[in-house]
Amino acid sequence: MSNQRTILPEIQGLRAIAVGLVLLFHVWPDLVPGGYVGVDVFFVISGYLITGLLVRAAIRDGRISLIDFYARRARRLLPVATLVLAVTFAGTLILLPQSRWEETAIQIGASALYVQNWVLGWLAVDYLGAENAASPVQHFWSLSIEEQFYFVWPLVMIAAMALARRAGMPLRRVFLAALAVIFLASFAASVFVTETNREWAYFVTHTRMWELALGGLLALTIHRFNAGSLVRAGMASAGLAAIFYSSATYSANTPFPGTAALLPTMGTVLIIMAGDIRLGRFRGLDSKWLRYIGDRSYSIYLWHWPLITFYVVGQPRVGLIDGIGLIALTLVLSHLSYEHIEQRFRHPRHMEKWRPLGYAAASITACILAAGALQYRVTSEAIAAIPVADANYPGPAVLLAGAPVPEGIDLIPPMAQLKSDLPVVYSDKCHQNQESAEPIFCTLGAVDSEGTLIVVGDSHAAHWVPPLEEIATERGLRLLTFTKSACAFSRIMFNKGGEPYPSCYEWRENVLNEIREIQPDMVIVGQSKGYSVDDDQMFEGVRGMWSDLIETGARVVAIDDTPWMPFVAGDCLDSNKQDCFALREEVESPKLFASLAEGFDGVQVVDMTDAICGPNRCEAQVGNIIVWRDRHHLTATYARSLAPYLEQSIGL
Repeated sequence: MSNQRTILPEIQGLRAIAVGLVLLFHVWPDLVPGGYVGVDVFFVISGYLITGLLVRAAIRDGRISLIDFYARRARRLLPVATLVLAVTFAGTLILLPQSRWEETAIQIGASALYVQNWVLGWLAVDYLGAENAASPVQHFWSLSIEEQFYFVWPLVMIAAMALARRAGMPLRRVFLAALAVIFLASFAASVFVTETNREWAYFVTHTRMWELALGGLLALTIHRFNAGSLVRAGMASAGLAAIFYSSATYSANTPFPGTAALLPTMGTVLIIMAGDIRLGRFRGLDSKWLRYIGDRSYSIYLWHWPLITFYVVGQPRVGLIDGIGLIALTLVLSHLSYEHIEQRFRHPRHMEKWRPLGYAAASITACILAAGALQYRVTSEAIAAIPVADANYPGPAVLLAGAPVPEGIDLIPPMAQLKSDLPVVYSDKCHQNQESAEPIFCTLGAVDSEGTLIVVGDSHAAHWVPPLEEIATERGLRLLTFTKSACAFSRIMFNKGGEPYPSCYEWRENVLNEIREIQPDMVIVGQSKGYSVDDDQMFEGVRGMWSDLIETGARVVAIDDTPWMPFVAGDCLDSNKQDCFALREEVESPKLFASLAEGFDGVQVVDMTDAICGPNRCEAQVGNIIVWRDRHHLTATYARSLAPYLEQSIGL
């Protein structure tokens, strides 16, 4: 806690290592599959420095000035962040497909408010957002966690100071107790949530706060550490080994953060405890080039990800030469940002105490208004409901009836609203999520009719709701929808994201009980092929469920799965409409239901692939209608255009 050194070479060297690992991981993920641990190094450093800053102020002045603290944070962080967000906003309009505008606008606003980690945490567990392409501001999740720490920790310390005065306790001891409680509670949450919901645990604040608290505990206790240069050199070497080992051996399959995050964070603690190590000519972390990178690490972190995201649109991966180019461009922009923005606002000659906070509010507001305007522009216009027989949009009639395709017609749905072109079960909140087992449903078509159709299954059953609703309305039938994300209507046990999925098992039985009570005329079953289950197990589970459905007296119709495309239609169509196709033999799904129905009486199998793909190719657009909203879900517009052909196949 001394003021002897205002610049800590080991900290700048650590920053360089951390941002270097993150940069290499994002450019060439196979090179350092665990390079994401660089973020954890940053967390410990931030906790160490910020706690030290606040404790010194508390001991020196007897108080902590929130205005001074937040003004200093605003000067340090917001100018470059605002510039990057503004450039990213412009780049989104110029370089990203319109189908990604709405999502990016939402995340720009979340990043400006420093709640991006919660948005990404929600998307990670939200089935509709789980497969979205990475946004150019996704990396703001870690900055959001730090900002939330900066907001909470000074308030905790002020409360601790008041408690110390009232109880007559040493100030440092109270600070230690407060940080220890935060550390233990957050670490316990991190371990538990990582085991139960790894995607959520990676982003949310309460599973990461312990890493910043660890740095804070170090700041409060490091003055007690005293060792010789050889011991400290060994500690620094062990710390570096821990960081590099985790970056080389960890991967996307590593349960993280949880206990796995202890290795890089404790390695960081060892390096900071060791301090500035120099052995002869070896300058350790105080080398000139490491300090250069460390000084610019914040700008490097901010700039690198938008550049990579914009570059890889339409690219399968970053190669060696283009990767080097991206790194070079990142360093150039970071140097300019550091010299002309960071340094200028960090050390202003004349700046009133409140002015930085005013600038901060203005910059955040500007980002939110720009993002909000873009989101409003995308969502304000409703997706037009084109009649099935519209000559400008023949859709599947091109494949099945040889209908001509009019030229010069805008594609539907509009590119900017592609991902919003969903079955009504999502907007009406009757598509069950992955957490609940309640058998919720929508009632569509002729809602008062005694004749009843039921569609049941996962999201690949849900994308048949639009044509079935058209059929039910025309035929005067009632349509009930029982669908749940990532839950096959098969009596099998399988995992979701490597974890048990008990709500799926319960939901299936609950839905089956509902069907028994409703006694429908027909049950239409749909299912994705994307389950890592042995074929024999799947066959047995599906047939068992079919037998139960037949016993209800309903006619059972099983629709085989649709193809899975190797690209996102919106991204491809925005860049090159001529090459947006895949060979049918490579993307067509296995005919699971057709195989199961052989020798099984009472189930009709329907295959709609001929209405989606040509004899040899599966196109991103058919008859001026975009077929896919992502890699394997039909747009609601194209699915609706299939109504007459699905009706004919079912035999209604």
